[in-house]
Amino acid sequence: MKRLTWLALFATVGLAGCATDAATDPNDDTGGDGKADGAASSDPNRLLDTPFYFSVPKSTITVAIDRTKFAYPTLWNPSTQTDDVGLRIIAIKQGAGVAAHQQARRQMAADLAKAGVLKDGDLVLTFRPELAGTMAYPHIQMGITHAGLVYTDGGAAFNIDSPLDSEYVGQFDTSHYAGNGGDDAGVDALHVVRPHDMTDARRTQLRDWVHTLKTNLPAINGQRQQVKFQSDYLTPSYVSAHMTTRQTVTTLGKIILEVDTTTKLPMFCSEFAWHMIALSNCSADQIRNAPADGAACVDEAYAPMPLVARNANEVGLAEGPLLSLMATPASGRAQLVENIFKTGNVAKLSSGHRAVSEQVAPLMVPLEDFYKARVSGVTVEMTAPVAEMLDSNMPPNYSPTTFLIQAITPAATHAVDYVATVEFVSSATYEKAKKLAMRPVP
Repeated sequence: MKRLTWLALFATVGLAGCATDAATDPNDDTGGDGKADGAASSDPNRLLDTPFYFSVPKSTITVAIDRTKFAYPTLWNPSTQTDDVGLRIIAIKQGAGVAAHQQARRQMAADLAKAGVLKDGDLVLTFRPELAGTMAYPHIQMGITHAGLVYTDGGAAFNIDSPLDSEYVGQFDTSHYAGNGGDDAGVDALHVVRPHDMTDARRTQLRDWVHTLKTNLPAINGQRQQVKFQSDYLTPSYVSAHMTTRQTVTTLGKIILEVDTTTKLPMFCSEFAWHMIALSNCSADQIRNAPADGAACVDEAYAPMPLVARNANEVGLAEGPLLSLMATPASGRAQLVENIFKTGNVAKLSSGHRAVSEQVAPLMVPLEDFYKARVSGVTVEMTAPVAEMLDSNMPPNYSPTTFLIQAITPAATHAVDYVATVEFVSSATYEKAKKLAMRPVP
């Protein structure tokens, strides 16, 4: 296939998300039409009707939650295909309207931080379950469209996301999260994931970095515009700047400290979060004194990922549904591959998402063939030549979905832990959640 074709596949399938202008960006995150319903289930055994490709294998959940420390019901929500794949949901009751949504999110952020469910350095991934059964494009992304970074202040949790503006940064109560009462209905489902190596020392340093960034942000992103939003998801900053990732993390640190007041380092949402996690292992002095090749303290949560794996030590950013698929019964996997790639109810897609999904639909064919080969028992080594072709013109990257993918690799190898999925629900659904919470929860 031509180089441009594969680049288009990578750009749209692998990295769409974090968009700031629903009216003009075909990869809009908000849904454009304000579609952010909770996709509640009529099934008595589920809160949400989530297919396996929007779920995680139960076997990969290793983080314990102390349910005695918060009042919200916690439940295991099995996927529509199997109980072994699903979501660990914490249900939050919310009222109608923007003000009620904001209050529910602020209370959640305070309560779950106090309970240790939200910690400094956690990632909160915008999850849109209503995109299930639409088209391959959002299915491959596992319904994830944005990544936000958690920090705490005064014992409560807050978020700081790229774009670093009032539509995103707050206590999960800004328009991206709670809606604006108009064209953006916000989001009702959030995955919480946690990088393995976030020690207490790193969490303290992360809070320091966030505090310094917020203090200096008016100058950094004012006239200087140094860390503005990056809409070209195809080109991560280390590629566009011709640097190593150690150098870009170090540069971000120097920009935050205002040691560097000239370099432009635009970032999309997951890129910013990924860099801040890597920076959290460094003190301000280590960054100030760093050599030209970057500070040795920089510690990536995981290496930027290829589109698909070329060997057993890799996982691809388009392989999230494949990981969950492999946790379903072997006899039905081949048929389930079709569920990922078939077109369903496209009316649930915003106009922007639908346009992109239709544009890349022909490019899903080779990816579907790759899935079918792996499901049939073909090893990653045997598919390596195909993977090399798919990956050859695509720089490794860190899309919002990669954080969840890293959490559902085999427990012995994953770099990120899945904590829970926070779901904001109506009063009636909340009562259902309390009943479901009486059942076993991983």
